[in-house]
Amino acid sequence: MQDLHYGYWPPDLAVAPRNLAQAQANYTDLLISRIPSGVRTILDVGCGAGNTARKLLERGFQVDCVSPNGVLTAVARQTLGERARIFECRFQDVETERRYDLILFSESLLFIPLDAAFTQALRLLNPRGHILITDIFRVPAEGKSPIGGGHELPLFRDAVARFALEPMADVDMTEGIAPTFDILDRAYREAIQPAYQMILARLTARHRWIMRIVRWKFRQKLEQAERKHFSGRRTGASFKQYKSYRLLLFRRPG
Repeated sequence: MQDLHYGYWPPDLAVAPRNLAQAQANYTDLLISRIPSGVRTILDVGCGAGNTARKLLERGFQVDCVSPNGVLTAVARQTLGERARIFECRFQDVETERRYDLILFSESLLFIPLDAAFTQALRLLNPRGHILITDIFRVPAEGKSPIGGGHELPLFRDAVARFALEPMADVDMTEGIAPTFDILDRAYREAIQPAYQMILARLTARHRWIMRIVRWKFRQKLEQAERKHFSGRRTGASFKQYKSYRLLLFRRPG
């Protein structure tokens, strides 16, 4: 897939694997539609394969990227060419004299400590610049979530309040994102799990003693991965119970 983010499913889009690419395009279109007027320069934090940055460039924005993952950086360079500068480091380690009208965290804030993220963002923003966030957050709920990731939403709000940032938008996208997990759950159960079991069976038939050692040595990791991906609990319903997906826009005061 060119896009590594989740899809956004409006009510009129059938939840089916064939429509995942369209759902991901919907997500990017919604994100771009929330960029305030007057923004010209953007820093895309965690640019993935570079497809969102490419679409921003095609719409006339000047874009730089942050990519700490070497494999994805190579893909992003092929996608973007010389049109965007890529900082090959963590966001909090970016050193540049450039300043930006908008800093974009599209499913990347969850990997960065909040205080470090906002401190660095304010350092790199122009006066009256913006921070646009689209990401998963954890919400209080009973039981353990089968879906990992995300800062706790109440702690996120406490962290933002410590910085000079003016809230401009807070959009709950959870309902539109959740069907992606139904697609992923179906893929794991109907395609990946049978393939996984077939591979294990063939390896066991050919290398019985080696596989006994592997199963003994990595038993806990194998069981953990199987519970995570093949339990049938990583669904849209679980996502809505334990997570909140938000689009948040903030402005730095002039």
